[in-house]
Amino acid sequence: MSAQAKVVILLREGKASVGIQSPGCDPQISIVEGEIEEVLGKVPGLVKQAQEKWAQSPQNPKTDIVIAPPSPPPARTPSPASSATKTAQPKDQPAFF
Repeated sequence: MSAQAKVVILLREGKASVGIQSPGCDPQISIVEGEIEEVLGKVPGLVKQAQEKWAQSPQNPKTDIVIAPPSPPPARTPSPASSATKTAQPKDQPAFF
């Protein structure tokens, strides 16, 4: 397990999203309520929790979900109105010369 960890804190309206990442490990994200001083006080415990989880399982297992390809669209059949306009012959133009 890698000893280094990166901590990212996003503050907004009295809440913080704390993300902790380490190379080769899935990130751990926590929501902490409070101002920056309170959040910073909880960061060492959150890092320790993340490192303990990574010691057991650094990454979540891959899923084996197989997604079937989409079915082709149904064949279009021309409507009677559109086929009538396609089969109608244009009127003869008068000869000018």
